[in-house]
Amino acid sequence: MSGIADAKQLGLLDRQRWMALLAKEGTWRFARFGAMGAITFLVQFGALELFKSLGIASIPAYALSLIPAVQLNFVANEVLVWDDRHIKVLKSRAMFQRWLTFQGCIAFSLLINFGVFVVAQFFIPDLAAMVLGIAASTLVKFLSLDRLAFRAV
Repeated sequence: MSGIADAKQLGLLDRQRWMALLAKEGTWRFARFGAMGAITFLVQFGALELFKSLGIASIPAYALSLIPAVQLNFVANEVLVWDDRHIKVLKSRAMFQRWLTFQGCIAFSLLINFGVFVVAQFFIPDLAAMVLGIAASTLVKFLSLDRLAFRAV
């Protein structure tokens, strides 16, 4: 099956389904998601500044700053955002699969995030470019995590 057919089968391309999801449970969950995002933003910004202070150029420093931020984000999402969707029986394989799915969702959103940062940092300061990159990828990240990585099991 093609990627688009798979996405349609999973309901990933159904706009009405997404809007209903956000209306039903998305407000509170999205607020927690935003709060955790703010915390991981601070971690990422701190790491970015640390790497730049070590003489690493902005773009590689930005890429490196994503590593601690993304892993913290996984834990925060598991424990605080989708806390009602814990894996019932703690199995290392099930948790590893969830972590891998999370990484894939994040990788997709980071392509958006990173692309925006790379272009924007030529026109605006790094912090503003970082905020723009994060904003551009937030909704994509929330929806893909909700439907794929942290779906009810």
